[in-house]
Amino acid sequence: MLEGILKKLKIKTSEMEFLLQQGFKMGENCMIYSENAIDSNFPWLIELGNHVIISTNVKLLAHDASTGYVNKYTKIGIVKVGNEVFIGSGTTVLCNTRIGDNVIIGANSVVTDDLPSNGVYAGNPAKFICSIEDFKEKHIKSLETQPVFNKPWYKWRNATNEEKKKMKMELQETFGYVK
Repeated sequence: MLEGILKKLKIKTSEMEFLLQQGFKMGENCMIYSENAIDSNFPWLIELGNHVIISTNVKLLAHDASTGYVNKYTKIGIVKVGNEVFIGSGTTVLCNTRIGDNVIIGANSVVTDDLPSNGVYAGNPAKFICSIEDFKEKHIKSLETQPVFNKPWYKWRNATNEEKKKMKMELQETFGYVK
């Protein structure tokens, strides 16, 4: 089972084994694309629900050593991520935060407080942007008017020069979507 999970993750086998042995909890169908995303000092304080995607360069921190500068103690707290959550590239989730179900967190956000379910959040600190339903409606409607490239996103790395040129031309004045 662990091998199947690790094939989807950018975590080395030995690192994930260590995190799990130390009490890190992860639900089903999670994908972690960040190396060292999980705080290895306190992994037992971090829990991911089902269907969580953690993009590149994300950090989930269960401790804050800056407090030691003023009081000689490191702050610690639980980080709990609900089900159906996407955490965008470059995001930092600070200790003592809970992220609800059905949440999207935009790239380079800093999660300093709890994020309720069914929302899109972004910024530093992360703030509510819109509901999941509004986000979904907007992007489903955009599929009707924006360029759509039907090759799966992970195959674009091997796109031909012609495909790359075509995509770049079609995106000169707008955005589009890959499958």
